[in-house]
Amino acid sequence: MIDTLKYRIPGKEIVEQLGAFHSADAQSILGGFLLADFSLKKYFVFEESSEINDKKADLHFLKNDPFVIEKDDYLSEAASFIASFQHLNLKKGVYSRVKKVTFDEQKAASLFFELAANYPNSFVYLVSSDLFGTWIGATPEVLLSIENEAAKTISLAGTKKSNDESDWNAKEKEEQSIVTQFIAQTLGQTINGKIEVNGPYQYIAGPVKHLRTDFLFNLENVSALNLVQQLHPTPAVSGLPKAGAIELIDKTEKHERSLYTGVIGLLGEETTNLFVNLRCCQLTEGSAYLYLGGGFTNDSIPASEWEETENKSQTLLNIFQKL
Repeated sequence: MIDTLKYRIPGKEIVEQLGAFHSADAQSILGGFLLADFSLKKYFVFEESSEINDKKADLHFLKNDPFVIEKDDYLSEAASFIASFQHLNLKKGVYSRVKKVTFDEQKAASLFFELAANYPNSFVYLVSSDLFGTWIGATPEVLLSIENEAAKTISLAGTKKSNDESDWNAKEKEEQSIVTQFIAQTLGQTINGKIEVNGPYQYIAGPVKHLRTDFLFNLENVSALNLVQQLHPTPAVSGLPKAGAIELIDKTEKHERSLYTGVIGLLGEETTNLFVNLRCCQLTEGSAYLYLGGGFTNDSIPASEWEETENKSQTLLNIFQKL
């Protein structure tokens, strides 16, 4: 069976390739299109094949569907999630869920092109392999962008509807601050030279908007993948302190995150564009499973966090309705 890869880096042309994804050890990855799961325990690299360009790729579906939590159970689990903060001394934790909707998987390619057209500032992709199934998404979160040695990463946290004109509240500002401080500290311990910080500022990503801070620096004394391993997962998708947050996520979430909140994009010698895999879904025959997360602090209200995940789901659902 042939694997498929379609992607569009913001500001670039759409790339479509046929070939095969392979499991890889982090130490052996030299470059190319890269996928990694949330835990950075599984890496996949894509190898294009010129011999199959005249053939049609298959869609690959996993046998086991992701676990879908109902709203009442989510609210209960979310309350327990927050209650564990004091015991684990957490400032923030990210609790996610999976939402199932009906979708004709044969429209996957059409969905990709619609996402690319509607979200020009997002990294848009469609990948399919029997190693991980079929995934599609439009993520706004840059993990690491490098042009020659000029590098950038961002802090993206705090969420509300894009048409919400109210002031950002204390909880949303705290979320942003936690992620920003973590990235600043990590870069400060890793990067030699000046780090330019711009933000926070408001950033619209389709149906939702976030608070965003940009970090600009030169990458001279560390490899791109090594820096990714130190940054990821940031508190934007895990929490802080990181180890305690991941422990709580593993204990509470009943689904496997798999590629959701993992790393996706291109790794190169001079140019790198890697993103955090958000606003994504896994396709199966007749269904789409949307992966949705919310940043929790001690002040979080479970019902409000459920609503936030519903708002985030509109990034994909708004496009589903056009097909």
